[in-house]
Amino acid sequence: MRRARLGCFSFTGIFAALITAFVIVRFAAASGGQMFSPGALNAVVGDLLGNVHSHAEIAGACSACHVAPWEDQTMQDRCVVCHQALPAQMQDLMTPHGRMYAIDPTAECRACHPEHRGETASLTEIEGWKYPHDISGYFLTAHQFKAENVPFKCEDCHGNDVTTFDMKTCESCHAEQDRAFMTAHVLAYGDSCLNCHNGYDSMLTDFNHDAFQFKLTGQHAGVGCVKCHHDGRSLVDFRMLPQDCASCHLEDEPHQGMLGTDCASCHTTQGWSPSQFDHNRSAFKLTEAHLNVACNACHTDKIFKGTPSDCFSCHQQDDPHQGVLGTNCASCHKATTWQDVTFDHSRTAFKLVGKHTNVACSACHKSLAFNDTPTACASCHVDVHQGQMGMDCAKCHNPFDWKDVHFDHSQTGFKLIGAHQGAACSSCHANGRFKGTPSNCFACHASDDKHNGQFGTDCGACHSPVSWKDVNFDHSRTGFPLAGAHSGVRCTACHVNGVYKGTPRECVACHSSDDAHNGQFGTVCSACHNTSSWKNATFDHSKTGFPLIGSHSGVTCQKCHSNGVFKGTPSNCYACHAGNDKHNGQFGTDCGSCHKPTRWSDVNFNHNNTGFPLSGKHAGVQCKTCHSNGYAGTPSNCYACHASDDKHNGQFGTNCDSCHTPNGWGNANFNHDKTGFPLEGKHAKLDCKKCHQNGVYQGTPDQCVACHNDKHNGEKGTDCAACHTPQGWGK
Repeated sequence: MRRARLGCFSFTGIFAALITAFVIVRFAAASGGQMFSPGALNAVVGDLLGNVHSHAEIAGACSACHVAPWEDQTMQDRCVVCHQALPAQMQDLMTPHGRMYAIDPTAECRACHPEHRGETASLTEIEGWKYPHDISGYFLTAHQFKAENVPFKCEDCHGNDVTTFDMKTCESCHAEQDRAFMTAHVLAYGDSCLNCHNGYDSMLTDFNHDAFQFKLTGQHAGVGCVKCHHDGRSLVDFRMLPQDCASCHLEDEPHQGMLGTDCASCHTTQGWSPSQFDHNRSAFKLTEAHLNVACNACHTDKIFKGTPSDCFSCHQQDDPHQGVLGTNCASCHKATTWQDVTFDHSRTAFKLVGKHTNVACSACHKSLAFNDTPTACASCHVDVHQGQMGMDCAKCHNPFDWKDVHFDHSQTGFKLIGAHQGAACSSCHANGRFKGTPSNCFACHASDDKHNGQFGTDCGACHSPVSWKDVNFDHSRTGFPLAGAHSGVRCTACHVNGVYKGTPRECVACHSSDDAHNGQFGTVCSACHNTSSWKNATFDHSKTGFPLIGSHSGVTCQKCHSNGVFKGTPSNCYACHAGNDKHNGQFGTDCGSCHKPTRWSDVNFNHNNTGFPLSGKHAGVQCKTCHSNGYAGTPSNCYACHASDDKHNGQFGTNCDSCHTPNGWGNANFNHDKTGFPLEGKHAKLDCKKCHQNGVYQGTPDQCVACHNDKHNGEKGTDCAACHTPQGWGK
């Protein structure tokens, strides 16, 4: 059986459908897409934008706003092609578009500006209370609905141009509700509504309240107008409102009128609390800790009048004494602090002195009751002696210092003297045991016995209680009395390792390491040394065949015995003094032929043996005066030494002794007769330089006139001897 086919799927049906679709598309293209338009566009004439005055003029150009004729969504970027001022407005918060963009950057133009609703339909439709109007500085909180609960529209206040606003609109709108009030309000405050109102509250917070004799300060500056001006439509409620605090705060007043109506006497506009009530005006002046106490701590249930002023009324619940000490708290406590107690304990049978003055009350008064507290020391203080000393603690202790004990130890049969006086009790009385303690030294000092029992147990035989180290041992009892330097030597210097018995007595036993002679003198140290001083030796050098005399007696041993060698030391002078030989061996090695042991510089050289005996001045001249460069080969003629002293410049030759003698240089004995001019008369007594001036002797003229001036001026000739004689000029 053949199935029936649908006609629309036949070839004819499909062809007819294609023809129909083609016709529709062609018609839609020819009409510019109007065949798909949901309604007419707005035809209200406005400013020229994009060469048109209204959207109706581009009704046939759907693509100017839509992607396709049948697309119902507008393109956001197509709007700004004509409305070119939009991008700048969207960045300016002072414009409606800027405020909308700040709230929702993704908002589309068509959300507020719908189209295709008719030629006269509004292009702006947004519920006013949804618009972020507060960014403009004016809230719409109070303008969501009109008096008839009809929602506000933008046009109600702004007209068709929502970017403008005329404040007379406020006046015309509010006058519909109460024309008499509005007329009087404008006359009183002017028609600049936004100077006082912000749409959120009935008044702006920056309203100049000072002009109306009530300056808003503190908390008042932030209070809403309706908090005080309850009836906003009544001029009386604004201008004639009372200014006293109680007129507004009567319902907040917690004192129930007990403190009057002058709130400002305690409170300020900065805050309801803290208050500044002058408590001194009452019968109870606040001092010290009371100054910081909250009012309700004393004035419970907000009752201020009739509050008792005694301490006990408030502090009864704090009284740890349970009323035992009465109700006069001020007799012990101060208002400064509760714990600063000044109780006069001397009023009781137990006066506080010493450490007791700083002890907390609870240390002795275990319970909150203070009466009947025992006064015996043992009732408070634990007896560390366990009753061995009895119960009278004051016999040894005092209240000023528990450890300052004044126990009379002499009553025990063992008087404390010396170092024992400063010893702690526990040093001898271990484990708190006091009775039955032995009194002999060894009982306590057995562990201190460095002698290991070698001296027995009678410590007092050597030691005293004054000082343990102050030993008074009688060493003479040992057969070796300590004398000289031995008396100041420490015991351990001889008794090493703590061994005292069997110590040898020979010097070498202790001083073998000190033997600087290395055994060259044997082991009998006392042959030279004594106990007074180790260095004070008395060695008899004459026993060696070389007695020490003169300067040798004061010379130290090591001067001759260097390197500690004593035996085999040569006894001739030159062996020691070769380094001091200033003659460089020119006189041999027998120093004793000239020098003596008494003094090195005291020389006794026999110059006669040299062939040049020293006489006259020569006997006192130092050797180096003639022997400047040695001794051997020194010439013996005078001129060899005195050439530099020759005042005659060689005129008399080099044989000085023909005139001079060793006894004196100036005692010359010149024989003038040998010159051919014998000295006679007055000439014999003249000084040589009278005639021989300038040290010239040879060639001196022998005529009288050569020396004597001629008073006769040559009248008598030049032969003075014809008239004169050497005996005298006048003769």
